[in-house]
Formats: sequence, C-alpha cells, structure tokens
Amino acid sequence: MSILWVFMVYGCAAALAFVLLYFARAKSWYWHVISVLLALVIGLVPIPPRFNNSQTTLVIGFFFTFLMLWGVAAPFFRKGNNA
Repeated sequence: MSILWVFMVYGCAAALAFVLLYFARAKSWYWHVISVLLALVIGLVPIPPRFNNSQTTLVIGFFFTFLMLWGVAAPFFRKGNNA
C-alpha cells in the first residue's frame, strides 16, 4: 500500500475532527472523555488474523485518529473562546 493512502486517510480523519469542532464547537465534557476512551479501546483491541490487512488497519486508524483528536482537542474549541 502506498504511503499516500495513509496520509490521505489519517489527514481526512484529522480534518474531519477539527472541522466538526470548529463549526459545531465542543460538546459536553463527558462526550469527549468517552471519545478518547473509545479511541483507546479501538486502538488496543487486537485485530483477528483473518482481518489483519492494510485496509482494516486504515479503517481502524481512521476511527482512532478521528475519535482521539475530537476528544483531546475539545478544550481548544469551547464556546467561550474568542480567538
């Protein structure tokens, strides 16, 4: 698999997380904590051998990146911030 696919998929996940935070702002704190915990669970669960291929890794990496960034970057996109 080309490294270009990896950058495109993870870049789209990061861009989607930041765009959602920018336009919809951060939600309640517990949604972002749940998002980080879910990202950790997704990242730490081993992939079954029959599904362990590059496409599965990209899908799991997309969701991990999106959920982790959406959860961790939330304090920077609070409604009270006038930057």
